[in-house]
Amino acid sequence: LPLPTNYDLPIMTLISVRRPLALAFASLFSQSSACTVFAVGKKASKDGSVIISHSDDGDVTQDARLLYVPAADHAPGSKRAIFYTPELFPRYVGHAQGPDYAPDADTKGFNITEPIGFIDEVGHTFGYQSGSYGVINEHGVGVGESTCGAVFGTCGKGSSIACEPGRKVGEALMSIDTLSYLAMERCRTSREAVELMGSFASTYGFYGPPDSFEGSGESLIVGDPDEAWAFQILSDPTGTGAIWAAKRLPDTDVTVVANMFTIREVDPNDKDNYILSDNLFDVAKEKGWWKEGTPFDFTLMYSGGEYAHKYYSGRRMWGGFRRAAPSLKLPDEYEDIRYKPVYPWSVKPDKLVTHHDVMAWHRDWYAGTKYDMTKGLQAGPFGTPDRFTTNSEVKGNWERSIALYRTNAVYVQHLQHPSPEKPQGTASVAWYGAGPAHYAAFVPIPSGVSQTLRALQFADPSKFEAFSMNWATRKVMDVCQIRFDKMHPMVEAAQLAAEEAGELLLSRMRATYNSTGRADFNAAFEEHTDQVLKQWQSLTLDMIFGYSDNTDIKNKKPLSYPDEWLEGSGYKDGPPPAPVEDHCPPKCGPTLVV
Repeated sequence: LPLPTNYDLPIMTLISVRRPLALAFASLFSQSSACTVFAVGKKASKDGSVIISHSDDGDVTQDARLLYVPAADHAPGSKRAIFYTPELFPRYVGHAQGPDYAPDADTKGFNITEPIGFIDEVGHTFGYQSGSYGVINEHGVGVGESTCGAVFGTCGKGSSIACEPGRKVGEALMSIDTLSYLAMERCRTSREAVELMGSFASTYGFYGPPDSFEGSGESLIVGDPDEAWAFQILSDPTGTGAIWAAKRLPDTDVTVVANMFTIREVDPNDKDNYILSDNLFDVAKEKGWWKEGTPFDFTLMYSGGEYAHKYYSGRRMWGGFRRAAPSLKLPDEYEDIRYKPVYPWSVKPDKLVTHHDVMAWHRDWYAGTKYDMTKGLQAGPFGTPDRFTTNSEVKGNWERSIALYRTNAVYVQHLQHPSPEKPQGTASVAWYGAGPAHYAAFVPIPSGVSQTLRALQFADPSKFEAFSMNWATRKVMDVCQIRFDKMHPMVEAAQLAAEEAGELLLSRMRATYNSTGRADFNAAFEEHTDQVLKQWQSLTLDMIFGYSDNTDIKNKKPLSYPDEWLEGSGYKDGPPPAPVEDHCPPKCGPTLVV
């Protein structure tokens, strides 16, 4: 596939000189596009923690590695390089973000990533775990991301990909990926993170994922042990600034964001609960969308609504609130949730929430409702909730649940203040699943872990890697399609065992933290992750052996198909019974007639 003439090679330095260009170019338009995030206030959680989460729902071309960026000191006058962020594998190659981003066996064929600009550096930056976005830093600040449609969009600095009409090359320097990394590097609280990201986006310009000519916005949930904020942002009409709003989650509540802006009416006078860009009202007023003195609805003004199809976002909002507060019995259908909102911004949960509850929410396929993804002909004979991408000429859409087969990583950040029982470095924990939540085990990574964990370091999309947790999780998913109804209970049992072992490890390391060196502390969590990887490798073999050839091997019993599926699949319309062989021979009369 020849590159288009406006393809900006200096910016897109991640394209391999040894990988197929067709794959590389196609991948530019395959960004994170379906992420779901939750946030739980400290009075809504069972242990007084703040809980946030993120599912990185992209596709196989993205970079699913979790890599540690170490803390660093910087000389006065230093500059911080800013890089274009296509989110493809590898998202960055070089030495500016720590040794684990340096060229290795998987990335040696890719060019070193060149900066697209610079900002002033600070004297000291904090260590943090990094995926497509920042995950958790050493002070227990965490981030979860969800791409959202927006009315304005632009292209990144130096790039001509997905520029708005009338623009040939981008000027905006900041993506949501970069903003999240800067927040991890520089901030001790979520409020600081929101203020910093908003300031940088307004000053240097914001660009969304380069896969939409309609404009693309972003939403982050930012949390710390005290509070959580929703930060929602889009480009401004000039392509050189940003429009954004941030809203504090009430301590008593739970909220969900699912690929659509959710902040509605804002109050610029309520400084405790809202932080707003200076141009928020002016742009809408200039466009004739808003009249001064009337309520200002951020989502109404600046959202692009649902993308992909109706209910793509709203069904997950309903699904998430249903898990948190089923007593509310919120509607599952609506007209247009941008213009006629039907869901509250946040809800008080029916019962106090744990981080394990949030893990379960990410594994939700609407079981027990009329949208249960394991029911009906679409689920196949064995009830899989997974609906794979189609390229058929048949037009239609699948239902979209919170659990999704193309999740590259999912994590739940359990954020708590240090205490004698939970020393600094162990109190706040990112529980990390290296793949779809309903097939992954969540492993604990405390904020004090100061290295990359080996099993999470590798996720090359171009080749299977037996030492990769991401590949092991994807293999479990693929094997599970053979007989989901029988195999997935095996996955659930393995998840429970792995996560209970993670809790025991946390308790043990918290009790011995003050007498444990950093190297031994890191090694304990790496060893646990390695053990879970081995368990997942064994799990696929156990599933295949247990139900090979659609047979219960242990009981030597064929498993057949469900009657409902046989009825709907055309089984009854298959070949008729064999003819009754009742002619001559063998049934011949006294006189043989030939």
